[in-house]
Amino acid sequence: MTSTYLVMAYTVDKNFTTPIINMAITSAGLTTLTYTNTTDEVMTGPLSNLERLSLAYHPIHGYLAPIICILGIIANCLNIVVLTRKNMISPTNVLLTWLAISDGLTMMAYLPYAILNYHIYADGAASPMSNARFIMFYAIFSVVVHSVSIWLTVSLAVFRYVFIRYPRRGAKLCSTYRAKVTVVIVCVVVTLVCIPNSVSYIFKKSCTANNETMWYIELRKDTPGYQFLKNFNLWIQAILVKLLPCLLLAVLSILLIKQMKDAEKRRKKLMNKGNSKVEDDSRRHRKTNRTTRMLVVVVVLFVLTETPQGILQLLGGIIDSFFMSVYSPLGDVMDIIALFNNGINFVLYCTMSKHFRDTFIKIFLSDIVKATSSRSEGHLMTARTTRVSEV
Repeated sequence: MTSTYLVMAYTVDKNFTTPIINMAITSAGLTTLTYTNTTDEVMTGPLSNLERLSLAYHPIHGYLAPIICILGIIANCLNIVVLTRKNMISPTNVLLTWLAISDGLTMMAYLPYAILNYHIYADGAASPMSNARFIMFYAIFSVVVHSVSIWLTVSLAVFRYVFIRYPRRGAKLCSTYRAKVTVVIVCVVVTLVCIPNSVSYIFKKSCTANNETMWYIELRKDTPGYQFLKNFNLWIQAILVKLLPCLLLAVLSILLIKQMKDAEKRRKKLMNKGNSKVEDDSRRHRKTNRTTRMLVVVVVLFVLTETPQGILQLLGGIIDSFFMSVYSPLGDVMDIIALFNNGINFVLYCTMSKHFRDTFIKIFLSDIVKATSSRSEGHLMTARTTRVSEV
């Protein structure tokens, strides 16, 4: 997710087969790196199937993305409120809280980007310097916060694996303090790793057909040093931000599932003994497995979302024409998938965690629940009084 990519302005004839591509409108998306061609050269040729898909979905994305962003921001705010309650404090929930913060920040940055570049400055409208500055901010900020989300998810999987793999020492090894330290380390290291991306952009300007000045950003590649930095940044984004964490998450998911099965076998053996202490341990095992199962779903969704992007990004660095012919047309589609993944965790927590659900109801719906209970009790008392009167 959160690299940047070129939005190509297609002017298409009525038979929808021959695009005239004006390679001068640049913006920042979630999924790819910015590559631009700022000459006045006009390129013509038949549309590929991916380009048809991009053109067909592009206007839909301009409306769908802001809706998902708004819902996702609200959902992540609810996650933060619930997960920071005193009864919810735990190492896992510390990591989940900061995951909600980074996901929420990603969507908060994408929302104005989508409004500005899919509506206000869409359809060839000249982009002013203020929009170009915002795009540069977004191109840098979104990479950092989404990379933090990915590595926090890796940390979450590691913490959970250690906790269930070493049940006696897990609470000490994966303490709340160490979870907070992990968050700080992830934020600092990711920020340092993203420095090449942050120093790669430069402002450019060109003129539209109406002689209006258009400002945009592009990657600096005017010297051998910046050319090397561009390629180096591409490999960092593909490997360290995408493929390596996805590989780790896939392996950890398999290990977590194996540990859950082993824990279930131990629970069944303990249940056969039938004493009260064993039953308490069994209930604790079931609760641990429910939490682990929820986290496995969170991790697997990240893997399914980020792995294809990492593979496409890597191929874009290896094959010269791959970026423009395959990766760039898929930019909007990959963005919406990534945004959906950023906002879905609230639904997962509510459906898979009774503790989260009960706390959410207590915070936001307690008055409604009390009122409903009072009405139910009133109806019950009325029914009992009626029956007594009839007797």
